[in-house]
Amino acid sequence: DEAFSAEFLTMARKVFDMIDVDNSGTLTKAEIVESVQTDKQVITFLSNCGNANLQYLLVPSRLQAALAVLDTDSDGEIDATEWESAIEQALKAKLEQRRVAREAAAAANRKEIEEFT
Repeated sequence: DEAFSAEFLTMARKVFDMIDVDNSGTLTKAEIVESVQTDKQVITFLSNCGNANLQYLLVPSRLQAALAVLDTDSDGEIDATEWESAIEQALKAKLEQRRVAREAAAAANRKEIEEFT
C-alpha cells in the first residue's frame, strides 16, 4: 500500500497542477469546469479517486455543492491545502477498498483450500 499511496498522492498533485492553468496555487471554478470538460487525465483521476466530493466536480448539477464542501475557508477557490485534505480522504477510502478486497481474496482462498483438503 505504500507504493500505491505514493503513486496516488503524486498523481493527485499532478492533477492539481494540471487544473491550475494560471499557476496561481489555487483552483477556480472556471479552471475546474474547463479541466473536467477537456482533460482526460483529470477526468480519469477524479472518476477513480474515491472521494465523492472530488467526483462530483465532474457532475454539473453537483459542482457548486462539491466546491462549497472542498473550499473549507469559503474564499471561492480551492487551495493546495484544501485539495490535499480531500485527497487524503480519498486515499483513505482507496486503502480501505484495497484492504477489504485483500481480505475477501484471502477468505476465498482459505475456503477453497478447506474444501479441497
